[in-house]
Amino acid sequence: MKKTIVVTGSSTGFGKLTVQTLAQDGHQVFATMRGVNGKNAEHAAALTDWAKEHDVDLTVVELDVTSDDSVKSAVQTILASAAGVDVVVNNAGIYGNGLQEAFTAEDYKNIYEVNVFGSVRVINEFLPLMRKQGSGLLIQVSSVVGRVVFPFQAAYVSSKFAVEAIAENLRYELAPLGIDSVIVQPGTFVTELFQKFYQPANTAVYADYDAPLANYQHFGNTFTQMVMAEDMPNQPQHVADAIKQVIDTPAGERPLRVVVDAMMPGTAQAINEVSAQVQEGIMGALGLGELLQTKKESELMLN
Repeated sequence: MKKTIVVTGSSTGFGKLTVQTLAQDGHQVFATMRGVNGKNAEHAAALTDWAKEHDVDLTVVELDVTSDDSVKSAVQTILASAAGVDVVVNNAGIYGNGLQEAFTAEDYKNIYEVNVFGSVRVINEFLPLMRKQGSGLLIQVSSVVGRVVFPFQAAYVSSKFAVEAIAENLRYELAPLGIDSVIVQPGTFVTELFQKFYQPANTAVYADYDAPLANYQHFGNTFTQMVMAEDMPNQPQHVADAIKQVIDTPAGERPLRVVVDAMMPGTAQAINEVSAQVQEGIMGALGLGELLQTKKESELMLN
């Protein structure tokens, strides 16, 4: 069944692959990104040309997740050519790593502005439409490090922990309204996200570190070797395919969390399974067990 789908952060990476995959699957897709007429003009034009070439229903829309006005304007633009919105994929995000002390409070604010508050803005603007429809699907693209801690990534990792909590809470609140909230947890993938690396403001503090700085450099070397290996099993298309599979799954049967990680598949999966058991006990004790939908456990969804 053809759905109307909105994806944020569609200029490159997971977002671009996701909108192309969903458009080719026959859906009406709105590929949103900031700077359609500025920094991302080339990406926007390329996607528009691709849509014409493949004769698919894909429209590029300006949407800056850090701006209330931009998100509101995007909703109005989308509703001008769509009766409603069935699926929203919150994919926009920024990444950074370094010693934690190097990240100032302002650095944290900037990362959270995109990764956390940006998701909240988008959710709060589209959710009223879904409540009115009595149906919908919210997908948050989180990360394996929304469940485990990779060292030297405190600002980024903590932002993903926040996304996980927000999305899981929505799962419980929206269950009676016929709206699903699903978290997609990619492992490590080579995408343009690493080219948009956020640099902390206080790197001068590195001069006061010795062993921790050596550990950070070792982490960087090991991480680079892992992602650049010829046999790297994680391919970005896997994430787009997992998102498509979530959308194709009938409402009410979708898992809460979906791990997409062939490189270290047991990492977040193990925590998800234990967490699901703990949450079941908590919700039962609160008398809210009915809010746990059938497929509350995480599933590894890779072809």
